[in-house]
Amino acid sequence: MDRQKVRTEADVQADIRQFLLTAPLSLSEGDIENIVLESPLGDRRRIDIELGSAVIEVKRDLRSGKTKDEAINQLAGYVETRTNQTGRRYVGILSDGAEWLCFNLSAGKLHQVSDITIRNAEDDLPRLLAWVEGVLATAQNISPTANEIAARLGAGSSSHALDRATLLILYNENKNLPSIKMKRGLWTRLLTSTLGTQFDDTDELFVEHTLLVNSAEIIAHAVIGIDVKQIDPARLLAGETFIDSGIYGVVEQDFFDWVIELNRGQEFARSLARRLARFDWGSVNQDVLKVLYESIIGTETRKRLGEYYTPDWLAEAVVEEAVQQPLQERVLDPACGSGTFLFHAIKKYISTAVRHDVPVPQIIQGITKSIFGMDLHPVAVTFARVTYILAIGRDFLTHPERGTIHIPVYLGDSVQWEEQATDLWSADNLVVQVEDNRELFTAELRFPEILLSNAYVFDQLVQSMADMASNRQPGSKVPSMSPVFRRLGIQQASHQTVEHTFRIMCSLHDQGRDHIWGYYVRNLARPMWLTRLANRVDVLGPVVA
Repeated sequence: MDRQKVRTEADVQADIRQFLLTAPLSLSEGDIENIVLESPLGDRRRIDIELGSAVIEVKRDLRSGKTKDEAINQLAGYVETRTNQTGRRYVGILSDGAEWLCFNLSAGKLHQVSDITIRNAEDDLPRLLAWVEGVLATAQNISPTANEIAARLGAGSSSHALDRATLLILYNENKNLPSIKMKRGLWTRLLTSTLGTQFDDTDELFVEHTLLVNSAEIIAHAVIGIDVKQIDPARLLAGETFIDSGIYGVVEQDFFDWVIELNRGQEFARSLARRLARFDWGSVNQDVLKVLYESIIGTETRKRLGEYYTPDWLAEAVVEEAVQQPLQERVLDPACGSGTFLFHAIKKYISTAVRHDVPVPQIIQGITKSIFGMDLHPVAVTFARVTYILAIGRDFLTHPERGTIHIPVYLGDSVQWEEQATDLWSADNLVVQVEDNRELFTAELRFPEILLSNAYVFDQLVQSMADMASNRQPGSKVPSMSPVFRRLGIQQASHQTVEHTFRIMCSLHDQGRDHIWGYYVRNLARPMWLTRLANRVDVLGPVVA
């Protein structure tokens, strides 16, 4: 819009309102409201435009610094009032038609997170549309192509700028909570092992990884047709809906679910779910999560960390060459990244099985018994798990006779160098060291090696221990493990070691540092479990970007 023309504020407001209604933003007249607010002083204040969870303040010309500052203060009051009235996260937009600014509210003050300036209406209109839609998140049934994901969710989008800024504020305000400090520390420990001296141990990267993993876990639900906008955030990021559906190992309590421990974090998760629900995730036919990762983590950062993603065409060619008999062979990708090789191995298995008229339940069982993935990068593992179910597809996942599904993609070191093996294994026990704040020394979670002979029983044992530890009142008596031992058929020889470990887990719960250990232990045990299988391994060296 031309700011050189003589315009009244009412003219600009009308023009912006008309733009929002006529632009391809999936809006109707009823979506845009004029709201009258009653201020504490008794004067009546009017929001220029309210749209969804956004308040838009319109001015005739923002090039005057005084006008802009006054407008930001005015907008802050509106955003704070609507946030308090509704309990939802509101954002503020300030515009004169040419300049558009997006703000996030924290501690009663607005912080600018994104902006765009339009100089030529015809040339800049596509950029403005993408910017506005990213803030408002109103479009529906977007095809999840690489271009759409990068444009609407990538680092250059207003959507990502808003979500990242919100999450960083939440983290900075709560990073000293014991459970968040513990998860941050375990994340550092794993990525130091994975990336060595190249690892950039910053709060900003931890927040970026949190946003990526939370996004992937929400996408996982959408893949099987779940309306993520209607699910409680705590259930969403803990994977409880998957468990209820009999699908295990996709979404777990992990390093990045600290968001749902916070009241404002749950609202953030709801907002993120609404943004991601715009896409038609059931129509995916490629590894889209690596696109999401690459669009957020810049090329130079990925090169410095040695993170390279294999192109789909190359992964497909390697699988075609390496896997000659998909229904008879076992495939392990020991450094699976986002799961590109797994995706194409599963697709080849399905196409072969369908040609041989194999029933759907047998196809799914065959896939999960013969195609495995592992990586030491926690973000990669989450992505690969979601990619795994993307490859299986919504039709198979929702088949009425599919049975229980366990997704065999694990967080762990598939190489197990001698030093690492010594750290993890001692006297025929899996040993996981934890820092117990009540002790002067490092405590150890120990599990007899014999328990790993059945991966699913081991998973259930560790999950039961984690649930029992977290469901008891802090400081209360440690409950008996006997019912769990009987239910799972745990032999007497293992009872004493497991009971000692359970007492430590209860102590960690009393310190607010408990449930992550179930996730951590189950995944670190995977390399030893996989050595019991005669797996075929398809590996591709790094592809230079």
